[in-house]
Amino acid sequence: MKRDLPSYVVRLKGKKSARELWFKRSGWPTRKFKAQDPKSPAFAAEYATILNGTAPKVNAFAVAGLIDHYYRSAKFESLKPRTQKDYIKYLTRLETNAGSVAVKSIERKHVIAWRDQLAKSDGSHYANYFVRVLRVLLEYAIDIGEVKSNTAKGVNSLKYAKAKPQPWPKDKIEAARNARTHSDKTRLLFELLYCTGQRIGDVLTMKWEDIRGAGIQVSQSKTGAELVIPMSQDLRECLRLASRDGETILTAARKSTPYAYRSAADAIMHLRKEIGAEDYNIHAIRHTVASEIGAAGSDDEIAAITGHTTKAMITHYAGAARQEARAKSAQKKRE
Repeated sequence: MKRDLPSYVVRLKGKKSARELWFKRSGWPTRKFKAQDPKSPAFAAEYATILNGTAPKVNAFAVAGLIDHYYRSAKFESLKPRTQKDYIKYLTRLETNAGSVAVKSIERKHVIAWRDQLAKSDGSHYANYFVRVLRVLLEYAIDIGEVKSNTAKGVNSLKYAKAKPQPWPKDKIEAARNARTHSDKTRLLFELLYCTGQRIGDVLTMKWEDIRGAGIQVSQSKTGAELVIPMSQDLRECLRLASRDGETILTAARKSTPYAYRSAADAIMHLRKEIGAEDYNIHAIRHTVASEIGAAGSDDEIAAITGHTTKAMITHYAGAARQEARAKSAQKKRE
């Protein structure tokens, strides 16, 4: 249906339930038109005056306007798609609950109050990430002259007990391979995860054309790392038996579209329940790969498979296995 009103002009219900004309644009003051006939000269003149004479200065932005401005910035566009998706989730919640708040009025105490409130409702991890995203947004506000200081900077993250990674034991890996009730697709999904050590999102986007000889090429969505992972005999056998229904190696049931994350997670959960591996989730398979390499390999060898770029993350994934291997070596020397 063709729009019969100029840009930024909307009809809102007034006190008498009449359909009144208002000017409404993100980051601009919302105001009612004195002239209510959109075809009249008086309306045209008033509309032109609003556009040409009352454009808000940057420091008039409310939170909603700043978020909209940030979405259209080169800074946001330069983020990885996965990061953009994460940021949008938190910024949408911020806009819903505080969209009309003036950015320059946000104080440190407000940030702390929001953090603590979210910690109670959504958990400390969620609250900490929210502060991180707010910090990025306010840093952008400084860049465009909206504020002079970042009131989210320096706000401490809440401490909480993080669940320690639990790599899959060897017997569970073998049980997963030998399970009889799950589909060939689930077995292929498991082998792709276990052989390549990649995140589930990257595994689900792997294409047949990414297979190069005895290896598979990986482009990590989160880090941008480009890797070539040699394929195990088990993975090669699964690929040989798999049907090519689409561009991606894993496709939806009876379709050529990529396998959805929810479907993949459900398939692995069904497998975990069958073999009694409920304590070991999808991401723990990545921990397993790093642990197995870390027990005898170097940091560079771990990074060559997992794509990790920092020693801290390598320690996070492989530290326990590496400590155990070194302890065994030390005990042998003692003996």
